[in-house]
Amino acid sequence: MPMRLTHAAAALCAAASLAPALAQAAPEPRYTYAEIGYVNADYDDYNSDGDGLGLGGSYALHRNVHLLLEYQDVDFDGPADASQLALGAGVNFPLRKGLDFVGRARWIDFEIDAGPHSDDDSGYGLEAGVRTMINPQLELDGSLRYVDVGDDNTSVVIGALYEFTPVFALGGDVELSNDYTAFFLKVRAYFNPPAQLR
Repeated sequence: MPMRLTHAAAALCAAASLAPALAQAAPEPRYTYAEIGYVNADYDDYNSDGDGLGLGGSYALHRNVHLLLEYQDVDFDGPADASQLALGAGVNFPLRKGLDFVGRARWIDFEIDAGPHSDDDSGYGLEAGVRTMINPQLELDGSLRYVDVGDDNTSVVIGALYEFTPVFALGGDVELSNDYTAFFLKVRAYFNPPAQLR
């Protein structure tokens, strides 16, 4: 395993081992929200990087089940543009107060336009990780993500969110794999859960 992914996996394991102690007396992660932000992606194989827009959201159907919607549109160096749409569902189970295990599955549609050429492919993604509330304002999360769209890829995702009001939060994610590095800086808005979950 390349050094970069090895270090990221070690950091994820260390964060997971510390999470139970940090999460004592913390509020619970929330699963009904919408977010918008800035995406930057750097692909090693193509020696190309780009930036663009990211949108996403989650809706809690049940205390332990949520739906997902994600969209990204990135302009790369040269005449290339890539977009990705993901629809999915997830399960979340409390390991202790303020610490959740999260598993997710996604259907993914990926399209790239490069000058007169374009390519469209679809596949799936699987993800497993944890979300933990360090205190009422600060959340940390980490996961392993597997994606098979044309080619398969495994990455480590690490993120943080700071809630500056009960509704709005600022945060960011970094995704590291053998093929690319991606950053997502975002604003998230939380909504009240369905009545049956209150």
